[in-house]
Amino acid sequence: MKDGKIVLLHVFQDGLIFSGPADNYDAVPGVMNLYYFYTPIVGYEFQNIKDKRVRLVHDFDKYISLFSDPEIDVILFYSLPYCNYYLFDYIDNRKIVVWWAWGYDIYYKQGRYSPLIALELMYMPKTLEYKERHNQKSIGQLLFTLFKKSWRYSIHLLKHVNNHSSSLPRSRKSQDEILSRIDFFYAPLEIEYEFMKKAQSSFHAIYFPHPTLKREFKFTQHKALGNILINHSLTYTDNHLDVFEYLKSIEIGNERKYIIPVSYGIDGFNGDPKELISKSTLSKTQTLWLTHSLPFTEYQEIIESASHAIYGTLRQQALGNIFMCLRTGVKVYLFKNSIVYRELKKIGYVCFTIEDDLTTESLSKCLSERDATANFQLYMKRISEGDPDKCLKFLQRAISDKSINI
Repeated sequence: MKDGKIVLLHVFQDGLIFSGPADNYDAVPGVMNLYYFYTPIVGYEFQNIKDKRVRLVHDFDKYISLFSDPEIDVILFYSLPYCNYYLFDYIDNRKIVVWWAWGYDIYYKQGRYSPLIALELMYMPKTLEYKERHNQKSIGQLLFTLFKKSWRYSIHLLKHVNNHSSSLPRSRKSQDEILSRIDFFYAPLEIEYEFMKKAQSSFHAIYFPHPTLKREFKFTQHKALGNILINHSLTYTDNHLDVFEYLKSIEIGNERKYIIPVSYGIDGFNGDPKELISKSTLSKTQTLWLTHSLPFTEYQEIIESASHAIYGTLRQQALGNIFMCLRTGVKVYLFKNSIVYRELKKIGYVCFTIEDDLTTESLSKCLSERDATANFQLYMKRISEGDPDKCLKFLQRAISDKSINI
């Protein structure tokens, strides 16, 4: 602790949404948040994080010393890719370790490690067929894609690979040892916590009450037809090609557009939006492709122009976007086998299936006032459960129990 406050070190990746979660933790009273990002690249430019709270650390020894610093009480991992496993070699036993699972870190094979959760279904048929035929992506192709996105960043990356590839650290601990060291676990879908407990015998973490800001939202309902939002990123797991197939015979009228964000994600379609655009079967004049990153307020305005939204993900993905749609009265469609759909229905949200409900007639009707109200109330209940005061008390109790047990 420092000055009577719990000190929390945040560990995150460039590419993850950062400012929103950081705002939530800054709202927790009695907590001092440290947002440090290690990179050996002097002059490193973030690709997705634009936040003045983040401090760059270029000295590796200085960075890893934070993980045993006696003043730091809690270490929060925003996702846990295997490239960060080595950090557990430096975490002392007094630290509370929290892991916020972002989806890819539990569903994908990482290096020599098998997926932590073996989800039987991640790709729909058309996407899977295309992926298997076209996803032989070389390092050269990936670097070329990054170069096109930001030539300055690419030069830094090439220098880093050349200078540091042989010295990248590898954890001395096994994956089981790392999982057993996790004290608390958070995932936006609680079903994933159950999946982890069943799949990994070394996983004994307790579910963590992630804080959310106390916000007041006005109830909104779409009474007039708006645009149709499709997915959230340029990734195979969004199953774009299968969504397009279901939309082939649907008429939406000339005044409406399909809005498709593809500025984020490089693991699908070789990281090139043009490749997905060329495979689209949607009307070119009725499709708006968001190929460049937008400020959040501008992106939110585009979201608010949509009265309907279609998400092809089968795993936990795009939840921030999906919950925003549910809160604002948007009619949401998902595949039946999606764990997101199953969990939302279990909670009580009104949402629809792509297979059975995605029709011209359904897209010509907005969500009813009763259903929009039900979704809004469930959302407000959800954020009220993430009370920052509740999070503080949880952390205080956890630190007290830790000190007793050591």
